[in-house]
Amino acid sequence: MKHIRVPALSMVFTVLCLLSGLLVGAPGWAASPIQDKYQAVGGPAGILGAAIGGEKCGLAGGGCYQDYQRGQIHWTPATGARATWGAVGTLWQQQGWEQGRLGYAVTDEVCGLVRSGCYQSFQGGQIHWSPASGAQQTVWGAIRNRWAGGGFESGPLGYPAAAERCGLRAGGCYQAFQGGQVHWAPGIGAYATGGSIDYVWGTLGWENGRLGYPLTEEVCAGDAGCTQNFQGGTLAWLPSTGVTVTFNQPGEYQRVINKRNPLSPIDYAPSDLVNVGGQALRYQAALGFWQFSDAASASGVPVTVVSAFRSYATQASLYNSYVAMYGQERADTISARPGFSEHQSGLAVDIGNPGGVCGLQECFAHTAAGQFAANRAHEFGFIVRYPAGMSYWTGYAYEPWHLRYVGKDVAMDMHRRGIATLEQYYGYSPAPGY
Repeated sequence: MKHIRVPALSMVFTVLCLLSGLLVGAPGWAASPIQDKYQAVGGPAGILGAAIGGEKCGLAGGGCYQDYQRGQIHWTPATGARATWGAVGTLWQQQGWEQGRLGYAVTDEVCGLVRSGCYQSFQGGQIHWSPASGAQQTVWGAIRNRWAGGGFESGPLGYPAAAERCGLRAGGCYQAFQGGQVHWAPGIGAYATGGSIDYVWGTLGWENGRLGYPLTEEVCAGDAGCTQNFQGGTLAWLPSTGVTVTFNQPGEYQRVINKRNPLSPIDYAPSDLVNVGGQALRYQAALGFWQFSDAASASGVPVTVVSAFRSYATQASLYNSYVAMYGQERADTISARPGFSEHQSGLAVDIGNPGGVCGLQECFAHTAAGQFAANRAHEFGFIVRYPAGMSYWTGYAYEPWHLRYVGKDVAMDMHRRGIATLEQYYGYSPAPGY
C-alpha cells in the first residue's frame, strides 16, 4: 500500500476533478493522462497489472496517482504521467515517494543500458538498476555530476553499488560504485578514487587519515604510472613498485620543532620580529595574533601576552632555572632546552587573562580566554600546540595557553580533520624525549 495520502476529496475538489476529466470510469468523460499512460504501458495485461481503486488527487504540486497490482502511475502538470514499478519503484517508495528528495518521476523507466541495466529520472536525481547492483539511488548534486562526467554506468565507475552516505568529516559525503568511490566535501568538490590508490588511501584512514580528501582525479600517463593528489600529500602508482605515499612537508611557518627536531642553526633568531603586547613575534604570526586579539576583545574576552619570542640565551637561562627547581626530568616536561624551543622560532605565544587568573596553569583552559583560544584560535592561524593527553606526541605537558602560529590553511585543516598535533599532521614520529 502507498503511504498515507489525502483520505477523501471534498465535494468541491471532486467537482473540479470531474470538470478536468480526472475521475476514472465516468461514462462520457474524456480519459485522464493517467489512463492514457496506463493504456500505453499495456493496460491490465501490461507490466502494471489491474488497477487497484481509482485515481486520487491532492498531492504536492497538484499531483494525482493511481495504484495498480505491480506499480503506480503519478501525474502532475509539470511532469506529466509517469509509471513506476519493480525495484526502481520500490526504492522510490523507500525514499518517500514524491515527498522525498527525489520528487516526482520525470521519465518512464528506460532499459537497454550496459550490462542489462535500467534507470528512471526524477526531479531530484535518478535511480539505476542492474542485475549485478540492484536498484540504487543515484546521488544528486556534485557526486552525481562527477559520475555523469565519467560516463555514467558506461564509465570506469560502473553502476552505483550503494546509496549516498553523508556525515563524514568536515560535512563530507561519499557514494560507492562498482568501480570505486566518489567523495565530496564543502570547499573541496567531488573526486573519484579507485583501484590500488583507493585501497592504499583506505589503509591510511580514508578522509580521516593524514591524507584527507582527494583534491584531484587520478591522472595516468602510460608507463609513467598514475598519481592522485590529496589534502595531505600524493599517492603514486607504478606497475613495477605499486603505490607509494608522499606526504606534504611543513613550510616555513609550519616547521615541526620538538625534542627530536631542533632549530637550525641551533641559535636561530628570526629577522622579522615585531612588537606584540610588549613581546615579539614574527611579522606573519603578529598579524594573526592581532586579528585573534581583536576578535576576542569584540567577544568580550580580553587577552594578554605573557611570553613570545625568546632568544637562545634567554631560553637557556629559563631552562636552567627549571632544572635547578625541579630537576632535569621534570624540567624537560615543562620547558624546552635551548635550540629546541618553539618560542625561539618567533612563532609561539603564551597568552593569559588580565590580572593573571590561572596564568600558565591548566585551569587557564576553563577561563574565558582559554575557551576562546580552544574554540577559535584556528580561525586566525594558531593551534594549541600542546593539547591535553598528547604528551606522548609532543613531549610536553598540557599547556592550554601556548599558541603556535601555523597559518590559517593548516590550522583550519587540522581543526576540520580533528588532528591535534603537528607531529601527527605531518607524519613525524612521536617526540616524548630527546
